[in-house]
This record gives sequence, C-alpha cells and structure tokens, in this order.
Amino acid sequence: MVTSMDAEDKNTLHNYIQNQINNMPSMLNEELSYKNEKFTYRSDFKIIIEHVDDFINGDNINRYIVLPGLRGVGKTTMLFQIYDYLLKEKQIPANQILYISCETLNKIIKCDILKTVEQFVSEIHQSSLMTIDEKLFLLIDESHFDKNWSLSGKIIYDKTKRIFMIFTGSSAINLEYHAEAARRMLRYPINPLNFSQHLKLKFNYESKNITKELIDLIFDGEITNSKKIESEIITELLNLAEYTSQEWGNYFRYGGFPSVMHDKNYRISQKKLLNSIDSVITKDLKTLQNINQNSEDYAYRLLKLLAQKVPGEISQNTLADLIKSSPSTANSILGLLEKTHLIFHYEPYSGPNARIKKSWQYYFATPSLRHAINSNWGFSPMNQDEYEGILLENLVASGLFNLKNNEEYFDFDIFFDPLKDGVDFLVRRGFENPIPIEVGHGNKTKRQITKAISRYNSTHGIIISNTTNNIEKKDNVIYLPYKTFSLI
Repeated sequence: MVTSMDAEDKNTLHNYIQNQINNMPSMLNEELSYKNEKFTYRSDFKIIIEHVDDFINGDNINRYIVLPGLRGVGKTTMLFQIYDYLLKEKQIPANQILYISCETLNKIIKCDILKTVEQFVSEIHQSSLMTIDEKLFLLIDESHFDKNWSLSGKIIYDKTKRIFMIFTGSSAINLEYHAEAARRMLRYPINPLNFSQHLKLKFNYESKNITKELIDLIFDGEITNSKKIESEIITELLNLAEYTSQEWGNYFRYGGFPSVMHDKNYRISQKKLLNSIDSVITKDLKTLQNINQNSEDYAYRLLKLLAQKVPGEISQNTLADLIKSSPSTANSILGLLEKTHLIFHYEPYSGPNARIKKSWQYYFATPSLRHAINSNWGFSPMNQDEYEGILLENLVASGLFNLKNNEEYFDFDIFFDPLKDGVDFLVRRGFENPIPIEVGHGNKTKRQITKAISRYNSTHGIIISNTTNNIEKKDNVIYLPYKTFSLI
C-alpha cells in the first residue's frame, strides 16, 4: 500500500519514476565513457558485483549495501556501472531497475525513499513490497538527502526478500543510520583514489596489489616481497603508453578523485575540487544539522586555517579565536566536517586520559584538497620544500587513515608523536610497541627515527621520503619512497 500523498505530489513522483526508467538506459554510454572509451572499474566494483550476482543466484541475505564517501570519489559512476552491468550483462529489464538521486528528487519534491519505492512497486509492477514476486534493484544515490534513508532501507529489507538495494551518500551516512538498520546493512566506504587505483582508472593499468606487502613492511619490517613488487611496477610504468614522469606529481597535487583525473588544465581540477568542498559545506552539512550562514562562514575559515597550518597539534580554543567564534561552535563545526570525511584527526600517543585533554592534529582527506584551498585562498609564508613536506605528510596521514578504515585488512591504531622532537606518526598493532614513521622531503636524515626507535623500544622505524628511489633497509631503519607508499 502506497503511503498517503496528495495527488500533485503523487503525479510528480510518477513522472520522475517513469522518466528514470525510460531514460537511464540511453544515458549510460555517455555517462560511462571518456573519448569513446569505457571507464575502467574501481576495485570496489568487484566486491559489490559479487553481492549482486549472489542475489541473482538466489542468496538473499546481503541485499542492503551502503557506500559512503566524499563527493567526487566516483559513487555515482559506480551506480551507473552497476546499472549497466544489470541491464547488459545480466539482461535485467529496465523496469526492474530504479536509479534515483535523492539530491535531484529533493529539488522537485521532498525526497522520501520509502514512498518512492512503494510507488515504483505499485505502479510499475502492480504489486506491494510484501507481495512482489520479481527481483528488483534499487540504486539510491545521495541518500543522505532523506534523513530517514536507513529506516526506509530497513523497512524494505524486512518486507521483502526480492529487492536488492544500494545506498550511496556523504561519508556521514557511515555514522548516521538507524540502529536496527545497522544489523541488516553492509557498509563499504568509497575512499579517494590511491595511486594504484588512479593508474587503473586512467591508464587501465592494474599493478600487482602491493598493499599487503606494504603492511608487512610497516608492521613487521619485512621488505623482501614489497621490494620485488615495487621493482616490477617501476619497470611496467616505464613501458606504459601515455604515462609520463609527471603523472605522480599531478596525482599528488590535483588527484584522488575520478572527476578530475582527465583534466589537463589544473586550474579546472582545482575548481572542481573547490566545488566539491562548497557542496559539502552548503549541502551535506545541512543534512546533518540545521546550520546558518554564519556556521558556513566559520566552516570555510576553519578549512582555510587548517590548510595553511604547518602540521602540529592545535587546540579548539585557538581555532575559535582565529575564526572569531566560540569554542563550542568551532568544536561543533569540526565534528561535522569530520563526519563528512573532508577532514580527520589523529590524537597524541599517550594514556587514554591524557589523550582526552590534549589537542589533536587535523588532516584533509587528500593533499589535493589542501592544495586546492591554499591555491585559491592563499598560502601561508613558507618555502617550496617546506610546503611539499606538508602535503606529503597529509598524503601519508590519508593513506594510513584509509588503510585503517579498510575492513579487508586488520585493525590498528594511529597516533601523532606529541614530543618536541617526535616523529610524525606512530602506528600500533594490538598491544605491540608502536612503529615510528617520519615523513620528509629532500635529504632526510635518520636522527629523529633512530631516537624514536630507542624511545618506544620499537623493532624498526620507517622514513617515507625521496631519500631513496627504491625500498631499502639499513639496520633497523626502512626507507620507503613516497611514490611507493602512495600505492598502498
């Protein structure tokens, strides 16, 4: 039974649903290609398709998938690719697939996912959620524009086993969901591209997966396998058509997002990244909390200050003073920005009680976002090497953050070293002693890392820099090129 709506709203929704069914198939080629070449799949695509195939083959357990991620990371493209896969490879009729954008729908009628799905089932399939006997596929984009998205998913999940659902949205939906829905859904965060994924999407080059080997390097000090794969990748890239030595630098400063991957004018790339940041502040934050224009202005000021700042702990009172707001306002906006994963923080390495009292270090989801803000709003005074070092530290912070949140691998903790002469990061697996990591640009010495190894009784330490062109281990210090780290 369709939930009560007035006649005008019901007609508006009818036209929207019918338009989606009629027009989506013809849109796919344009949306999924560049210069007449079809987009390559992200590695995440394979994981989702396995669930799709299981459902088609009769396994109806994992049929509620949630894909949180920042704007521009490729969530919409992935939904189009799944639509294309269902339509062309699995021969699913178009009227059994419904793609909706809650952001778009919200512009013509208040988005209500449950009402939309009920009307789709009622009008297109002359049935109800409880009686539908065909397999249907729901691809719900920007679902956070319906505050009840997760409850709608739970209700659909409970009423029928004939519907497979994928919800995308800002990274905040990873936190904002109905408690009962959590037991039914599978969440797969879609992160900005690491360099391996960038090469795969842009050049259709799929290197051997070096992530596991780099994990062994970081936590066990084992470099044999990672060194071997690194050498193979370097050789293959030299022979890769259209790949140039400038590619990594372009990725580092402007990349991480499929939406900017093919731009040759980097001012356009920066404009797109800034537009994504604008959308997070002016649209996504409002789905989490009712904020006013002043709060939006504070959010911009906070991001500008964090982008310009040399890494180091910073108190919320200091931030509040700098943006001329109250500490509670600064704290609230920082929390909202973190929920979207536009920024994240690390706490200092110390006892739990001490961590609560100390200030935190903040980083951006990618160094390219930080660079875009600085390029648009102005750099703080520093030389190029110092600035490159700040971006590289953000690169490493982001890579470790995404690795920690990748459920395919084990969990571990990441801290910053609060001591005056401390290293940049400390990573710890379980109850083991921490492994110190120092990030540098230029001729990086091992003085700091050697002191940290001794201080924390670590088995080894890691310097991520351009000190060497290849992975090397000298005594208990591992030298890891930042280009190699970016493949993690």
